[in-house]
Amino acid sequence: MTRAVGTDRSSFLMRDIFAFLGGLTVASLALAVPNAQSPRDAPAEAHAYYLFLAEPPKGCEDCYVPLLVTTTRLEEMAKAKRDEQCIVITTYERDSIVGAPQRGVAVSAASIQPLERRVGVLGRRYRYQEISASEVLRLLERPEGAVPISRIPQMRIPSAEELADLIARFRAVK
Repeated sequence: MTRAVGTDRSSFLMRDIFAFLGGLTVASLALAVPNAQSPRDAPAEAHAYYLFLAEPPKGCEDCYVPLLVTTTRLEEMAKAKRDEQCIVITTYERDSIVGAPQRGVAVSAASIQPLERRVGVLGRRYRYQEISASEVLRLLERPEGAVPISRIPQMRIPSAEELADLIARFRAVK
């Protein structure tokens, strides 16, 4: 008498055990995943630099100090020869934010001179100074600043929603 392979009781028992273990694995993964943070959900690394003009200013340009936000240190970008899309926030005297953040600003690795601490951004040359996450948060959490200034519509204070993702990134760094 010939029997089909896998039709005896021990084969059925093994199949049931593997099915049960597989179900446990899937269930445990399903429970673990909602609490895990995927790489896309995790806050991006954040670095911030005040930019000081390295060329003669036009008008009162010296009063408006850009804050450059990157995901990679400028020195590392230059070394890796990797360009990056960054965020530029215009500040008034590093005290308050003037207007909405400019997102998607291209910073070329070729425009970075790490030894001189210079970078080209938005068609201008700047000296850069990295600042701490706590200093960035002070600015982002109180964008109106302490120095009273007259504001035209283009100089409006950004809303909390416009700054929320940046605040989250720098809180994760702090």
